[in-house]
Amino acid sequence: MEVTRRVDVICRHLVAAPVPDNTPLLVQPTSQAILREFITTKPIPPTKTIQGIAGLKELKGKEIGVSEYFKITQERVNAFADATGDFQWIHIDPERASAESPFGGPIAHGMLTISLATYFVWQVMPQIDGLKFGVNYGFNKVRYVSPVVVGSNLRCRVEITDVTDVTGGAQALIKLTFEIEGNKKPACVAEWIVRYYV
Repeated sequence: MEVTRRVDVICRHLVAAPVPDNTPLLVQPTSQAILREFITTKPIPPTKTIQGIAGLKELKGKEIGVSEYFKITQERVNAFADATGDFQWIHIDPERASAESPFGGPIAHGMLTISLATYFVWQVMPQIDGLKFGVNYGFNKVRYVSPVVVGSNLRCRVEITDVTDVTGGAQALIKLTFEIEGNKKPACVAEWIVRYYV
């Protein structure tokens, strides 16, 4: 209840705050509903537990799950444009994108799609007992196969393809297949490298 009250106070304050006319931001704090989404959207916590690196190695070659669908809204695309400085009209101008873009409307940035990896993987990756921390080590491959049109529902299929020892822990190769609801072709296929330390 206290957390809910604080979120309401923050939302009211931000919506009421004046915004200078020359602000470069696309996302203006004009909707408490939008602000509530940004503040309260959190991934579903893991429900399974595995025992350390040995347990992680047992997942090698296995699909570990598929995340829940996540709606890609124009507000989120605009916020990503603000965060990254990528203001190309195919992303942030719905009127022009609908009239001129070959995609039929505005689309999410490819980097926005891949940035959701952590959110999606957190939903399906088991809790690893004995783990101190994990680090993003980069990507071997990333391919954007289909555009993610604003309004689409996106989810991710997660498979651990390899686990190898590194000093202090293990390195996992995680295949990510980002799927658009209703589309046969994926939005993105990537191979993510994550290192886990114990």
